[in-house]
Amino acid sequence: MKKFLTVLKFEIGNYLKNKSFLLTTVALALLMVGGVIVPTFFMGGSKKADSEEDTKTTVAFFDEEGYLGNPDEFEQLLPQYDWLNCSGEQELKEAVRSEKAKVGFLILGEAEYTYVVENRPMMDDIQESFESGMLKHYRMKTLTEQGVDAGMVESLYEKPLQSDTMVLGKDSAKNYMYTYVLVFVMYMFVLLYGQMIATSVTSEKSNRAIEILVTSVNSNSLIFGKVVAGAICSLFQGGLILGAGVASYRMFRNAWNNQLDFLFDIPVNVWLAFILFGILGYLLYAFLFGMLGALVSKTEDISKSATPVTIIYLAAFFVAIFGMNTPDSVLIKVASFIPFTSSNSMFIRVAMGSVTAAEVVISALILAASCGLAGFVAAKIFRFGTLMYGNPVKFSVALKKIRER
Repeated sequence: MKKFLTVLKFEIGNYLKNKSFLLTTVALALLMVGGVIVPTFFMGGSKKADSEEDTKTTVAFFDEEGYLGNPDEFEQLLPQYDWLNCSGEQELKEAVRSEKAKVGFLILGEAEYTYVVENRPMMDDIQESFESGMLKHYRMKTLTEQGVDAGMVESLYEKPLQSDTMVLGKDSAKNYMYTYVLVFVMYMFVLLYGQMIATSVTSEKSNRAIEILVTSVNSNSLIFGKVVAGAICSLFQGGLILGAGVASYRMFRNAWNNQLDFLFDIPVNVWLAFILFGILGYLLYAFLFGMLGALVSKTEDISKSATPVTIIYLAAFFVAIFGMNTPDSVLIKVASFIPFTSSNSMFIRVAMGSVTAAEVVISALILAASCGLAGFVAAKIFRFGTLMYGNPVKFSVALKKIRER
């Protein structure tokens, strides 16, 4: 235990002394805080938002043939805009070009127009609003000409349906975004830190430092110390970045008018499931990466050696992503009890589906036992592999050699 703690302390120290690790952590945390806080300066909070509602967007239009009838009556259909009635097409274009009006409409017929805009943004609702108003005006005019009470017909079309939604279980639509983000965070940490552990093992092997380590510290303490240190540092880094985002949003939630609740308002039970299954899933894959790192002598061979584990985790990741659309499907239920896929799948069931406490406990126990088994095998192969130099040693060959001993 003392040697394990020595290795753990040494590995954590290496992470914390690594300037790129610290700079990345601080930069991502600041980026997260900035991403939450900075937009509120432009929104100005709810009080300012209310005052902005009074600031209308100016829209220009030119109706040479008078298809819209009385301009004042048409403008009342779209009271959210200030209207600039132009006397010609060139005047309308100049108004848009000089930003006197944000956009313009050339009226070509009772149900035909040309939309004039300087630079078209990704999100543009002005054209849709104008089209709705123009269509409404056209219908009313046509119905009136046919002797039909246009007001009554329009009221029938505008009558909204009264509906309410009662969610007895979990609202998957509401939980989808933060579940997706957390699954992706788990994906980043497993692959990123897994590769770092494998690289660390191979680097020590290539410079022969591992020969001194394995003779003074047993392989169990070495592999467990490296993996647990990676888990602690990833938890520290992830906790700091995610915590900065959540804490910033809680401070500026009113300025956002709760618009980011779908991303940051995460229930406690979901956090607990993410931490539990995230750590266990990370440990399982980290042991495998550490074991495979010991089977190669050059860092450039790591990617090739670690490919099978990477493919397994990518498969588990895609099962989770596709399963988020149907969190109570048979696929996700089965995957939530398979060690390689349960870290993502059981977390999704907790966040979005229906799952009993007993199922969560059973899945966590299976995953924890798998971690212990993976750690035991990793320690055996770690000791064997670290003393083998030359070409990469195949996993099957390493297992065969260990059995022979």
